[in-house]
Amino acid sequence: MRHQWDDLSGSFLAPSEPDPALDCSVLLIVAGRMQGESFRYHLVSRGFEVDLARSVSAARARLNGVSYDALVLDWQTLEVEFPGPSGAETWFRLIKEVGAAVGLVALLDSDQSAPAEIEQAGAIRISRGAASEPHALAAAVERAIERQAAAPPAAAPEPLPSVPTVAPTSGVIEHFLFGESEAIRRVFQQVRLVARRDTTVLVTGETGTGKERVSRAIHRMSSRHKAEMVSISCGGIPATLLEDELFGHVKGAFTDARQARVGRFEQANGSTIFLDEIGDLPIELQPKLLRVLQEREIHRIGGVESVRLDVRVIAATNADLWRRVEDGRFREDLFYRINVFHIHLPPLRDRTEDIPLFIQYFLDRLCRRDGLPAKRLVPSAEEELSRRPWRGNIRELENAVEIAVIRSQDRAELTAQDFPPSRDSVPAPVPAPEETDLDFKALVTRYERDLILRTLQLTQGNKNKAAQILRLKRTTLIEKLKRFES
Repeated sequence: MRHQWDDLSGSFLAPSEPDPALDCSVLLIVAGRMQGESFRYHLVSRGFEVDLARSVSAARARLNGVSYDALVLDWQTLEVEFPGPSGAETWFRLIKEVGAAVGLVALLDSDQSAPAEIEQAGAIRISRGAASEPHALAAAVERAIERQAAAPPAAAPEPLPSVPTVAPTSGVIEHFLFGESEAIRRVFQQVRLVARRDTTVLVTGETGTGKERVSRAIHRMSSRHKAEMVSISCGGIPATLLEDELFGHVKGAFTDARQARVGRFEQANGSTIFLDEIGDLPIELQPKLLRVLQEREIHRIGGVESVRLDVRVIAATNADLWRRVEDGRFREDLFYRINVFHIHLPPLRDRTEDIPLFIQYFLDRLCRRDGLPAKRLVPSAEEELSRRPWRGNIRELENAVEIAVIRSQDRAELTAQDFPPSRDSVPAPVPAPEETDLDFKALVTRYERDLILRTLQLTQGNKNKAAQILRLKRTTLIEKLKRFES
């Protein structure tokens, strides 16, 4: 029965006339809150009964005992929740769960070609922009239901195997790493060479270049990909605590050790362990790590029995490890055990042609996260932003894009002026003092206060984001704000 939506009352009006074609239920899967509500409104206004799920996991919960006439899936929502090859597998699983007699609609970016899985399933493809027009999405759902009703039973797709029999390769590198520069293409080649072997890998590069993403790509392409990779940072943790984190302890090993604890190496048994900031590993722990790499076994703290392990090790550092060997801060034998296959990640300033790609990637991700309409960088801004040194590399660029999204407000196109100024090219503005007002401490305090307040305004009062942008600890930022108020 067709229902009409009344904008003034905010409710459904009494059904006017029977319309069997529109007496249908739809499951809409869109992560963005604003966009999802907008799509739901368009469908409801055409008489559909609509359930909105913000994730594929939430959609599965709704499918428990409920049948639908159509499934509308935002393809980006699927890819974010199930990246890489598992997205296609999830698509077929969803089709099986809603049943064969269901109309399928896929929401994609306007410039995105329809994946083969969509065509195999007989889904209607509609761009996200077109779906925002009144009645367009409803018309696509109607066509999908009609197409499915007219299709022979054999047209229903066969689901893919639930677990891949081999390690995934296609799309894995592109999911974790992307770019078109020659520098990053060489990294792609090295990842492919070493991924399927159990060779120990050392990943080096400046802070923010993506060392952990390289490590995850290697793990996902290895034979160990079915198990989760285990990660730990070796920097900034006292040696006693780090040893317990790495190797665990037995019951009664020390005060308050009321039960045994499994360390990260044991958690990674059969999988991969990622040792970040390996250059900061305390010197007293380095012999123990060397033994693990040589013997492939550990001893828990307080234990006498060795525990055999099958673990692949990937380490990463932004430090010059050989310089630390020469300075006596890193063991030479451990250096050679770690540095078996070396992958060096280039800084962003050495792959400038990839900067516009990263900006668009972060724009798309932020807009999906916050339910915003799509945004794009104007072509004139690409050259200026590509010339910046980006000392913080990809991490700094991501923060800058988030600031630009906030500043752009409702505009669909971003300019270079929306981005924070480069720390290297623009000197910090200092208020011009009067001749009789040359108190250096007072001037610095005044500038610091203005900078912090402007940053909080940009982040709409979010102290965590403001501290991240200012490169401060959150506690330090809060202490400064308290001083300003006193």
